[in-house]
Amino acid sequence: MDLGEPRTEASDPAWAKPAYQQRSRQQRDRLLKAGERVFAEKGFWQAHVADIAKRAGCSVGSFYRRFQDKEAFFLSLQTDMAAHGEVNIARFFDDPACRTDPLQQVFVRLVRNTARTMKGIEGYYRALFELSLRGHDVWPPMRRIEILEANRIVDLLRQRGAAPDDPALANRAHLAMRMLHGQIISAMLHGPGPFAVEDPRLHDELALMLFRYLGLESPKPKP
Repeated sequence: MDLGEPRTEASDPAWAKPAYQQRSRQQRDRLLKAGERVFAEKGFWQAHVADIAKRAGCSVGSFYRRFQDKEAFFLSLQTDMAAHGEVNIARFFDDPACRTDPLQQVFVRLVRNTARTMKGIEGYYRALFELSLRGHDVWPPMRRIEILEANRIVDLLRQRGAAPDDPALANRAHLAMRMLHGQIISAMLHGPGPFAVEDPRLHDELALMLFRYLGLESPKPKP
């Protein structure tokens, strides 16, 4: 996922006030982009509406004309980020290199891209945990991302004639993506174990875990 790409226009979620005019929708999108960075830097509780408005070049009043409160804003942002993430997952797997490069390289690239993106919005994940601990059901968009990635991996293996004869392959791929995301989040929030998020060795090891867990032939060791 590259969260810096242009956003696609989507319908407003139930908790956001609708933006009917083009100018209003553009200002809403600026607020969402600003909020993405503010939450990434500060988490949920340390982020303030004034910080988001200032980063977007808007007034606090403009914020409240579009969102009921900070919590509603975060949920709208989460929906926006998840939708954009789905677009970028499709872009990754639609790259012709995924069908020609060695699968091990494809998996390393997938892990590296995922780790880099998640590290760039570390505070956003802290915010998810903060809200989750307060009883908010914030994880379904993340779960949809996991399922989408798992399905694309299975499709890729089948396209390449590399899918093992395993009726549980889809579930294995889903669990593998959850383990992958979970390990990256753990390394971000709890420290290296044993590798830091940006360490290429972590990317290699997680790709190898994915490769072997899905029942693929073990790659030859590097010379």
